[in-house]
Amino acid sequence: MKTEEIEVREAETLGQEKTQVIDLSKMTDEQIESFDRQLAERKKIIENQKKKIKAAFENEKEQFVLETVRQFQVANELLTEMKKVTLEQANTLFAQMFEINGKEAKAQNSFTFKSKDGRMKITVEKQERFEFTTEAIVHITAIREIFRQKFEGRNKGFYNLLDGILMKNTKGDYDAKLLTKAKNQVNQLGDEQLIAEFDKLVDCQQVTGSAMYCRAYVLDDKDKWQDINVQFSSL
Repeated sequence: MKTEEIEVREAETLGQEKTQVIDLSKMTDEQIESFDRQLAERKKIIENQKKKIKAAFENEKEQFVLETVRQFQVANELLTEMKKVTLEQANTLFAQMFEINGKEAKAQNSFTFKSKDGRMKITVEKQERFEFTTEAIVHITAIREIFRQKFEGRNKGFYNLLDGILMKNTKGDYDAKLLTKAKNQVNQLGDEQLIAEFDKLVDCQQVTGSAMYCRAYVLDDKDKWQDINVQFSSL
């Protein structure tokens, strides 16, 4: 080692350091060797401390992941069972409501039960799932061309806005669901060609299944219905 002054930082207490200046030129070879060993040992201690801190962090992170996933699993199982039981009981009560009145129960897409005081309610709703056939792209393309012919020349800014709203991706494809929702507004335009293409697009919808939903509501202090949300992302 070079015989020169070096600074050695020692940790006196947690978060504090003291600096010691050592003049190597005044040290014997044995002292320098001893100093080198101490320096190496100190470095080893520091590295071990860093490893312990990292190990503690990794352990805490692992416990967080495992415990949180477990809680999510428990919540998922609870909500799944709650939905199943709620729908079963609601449908049973709905059938009994007709039975005690001597009527035959009719299939309903939705029904609601309220508490006696009228401040709580449960709504059960059946929603159908739709998909579009491959033929839909034909009519979507035709609709887009009609929009372009009608609006691009008159007001390019408006056309670009309309074009952007109706797109579902960066490839420029129109969203079929948005188009079918706009059908009533299209009818008001009175354009027979455009109306015909929208009618054909609607006909391209096909039912692929259905899902049952159950929602709970309470009246707030302002007598407005508030949905009791159990979706984690909305809490």
